[in-house]
Amino acid sequence: MHTGKTARVAADRAILRFVHGLQLVMDGGMTPIGSSPKDLVFKHGKLEVWRYRRPEVEEVELGQDTLVVEPAMLPVPILLVPPLMVRPYVYDLRPEHSMVRALRRAGFDVFVVDFGVPDREDATVRQDTYILEYMPKAVGAVRAATGQPGVSLVGYCMGGIFSLLYTAAWRDADVRNLVVVGAPIDFSKMGLLTWLARLGHGQAGFLADRIGNIPGQINSQALKMLAPLKRVTRYADLFVNLWNEEYVRGFESMNRWANDFIPYPRDAFKQLLTDFFRENGLVQGMRFGDKVADLRTIACPVLALAGKDDEIATPASARVIRDLLASEDFEYVEVPGGHIGVIGGRSAPTFVWEKIAAWLRPRSGAPARA
Repeated sequence: MHTGKTARVAADRAILRFVHGLQLVMDGGMTPIGSSPKDLVFKHGKLEVWRYRRPEVEEVELGQDTLVVEPAMLPVPILLVPPLMVRPYVYDLRPEHSMVRALRRAGFDVFVVDFGVPDREDATVRQDTYILEYMPKAVGAVRAATGQPGVSLVGYCMGGIFSLLYTAAWRDADVRNLVVVGAPIDFSKMGLLTWLARLGHGQAGFLADRIGNIPGQINSQALKMLAPLKRVTRYADLFVNLWNEEYVRGFESMNRWANDFIPYPRDAFKQLLTDFFRENGLVQGMRFGDKVADLRTIACPVLALAGKDDEIATPASARVIRDLLASEDFEYVEVPGGHIGVIGGRSAPTFVWEKIAAWLRPRSGAPARA
């Protein structure tokens, strides 16, 4: 009896493997990406700021009556800041696995900045442009849309770095909270990436001058080369779990994201090599135009999350942040996951999204009706 049941399960899974595999090949994907409803609230050139719509009103039956339940909205909004190279849907991978939806359900008013896809005209865009122009415009758009001066900045990887540098450079006291996920701080402690960046600094700069913006596919392949074993085992894991639709949907959305990197502006890339890798500017302090960004001036509450297996923002690089800030309200946590998995992997909802929501909630004011 037991053998027969096992055989049926194996047969069912074989059929599902075939069906799901066929869907991946024929349809190119099973999962909608970045599907949470949102509205454009600001646009300046390629720069856009979007506001995610609040969750739908719920109706609860109480005997003969129907109670309409509107989610309470916390006064302090959140601005999600994506890294360069990565599209903003990193925060909204699929309907059942979305950081955006998790934060909205927790009562936050959520915005996201989209820096746009750089083209040839953007080759001269520098890190200064993001810190002195794009970030202030994005933060200002959130304040204009909500009427609230206070805002929480939440950034992944370079998005976290931009959030820190903006706050430090502008001495913005109305940044109520900062959350950084998978953000390297000490660029001398990024392992193999530090060695490669410093060894190839001159050649990489020369290459950037020749080709202009760094193509997204180069960035994507470079990330994969830093973890070659994972690249092999993840496809073996996919085959084993091809019968599981939820697993396949998760694999497919993460795979699309990892292969959908956008170009890196030429001058911003050269500045990354010089000011961040060679000069280790985040630790030493950096100058953007007439402003100095010294992380030691940041005194607002800060939550820093690092992936235990992150090969880019290694824990050794990320944990340095606790020695630089003036924040009395500070927490650093190492969580499961590599550089991609830390923000969008299967364990991210429990260890990262829920942690962020729980940490921000008491620091975002009492619930109020929107």
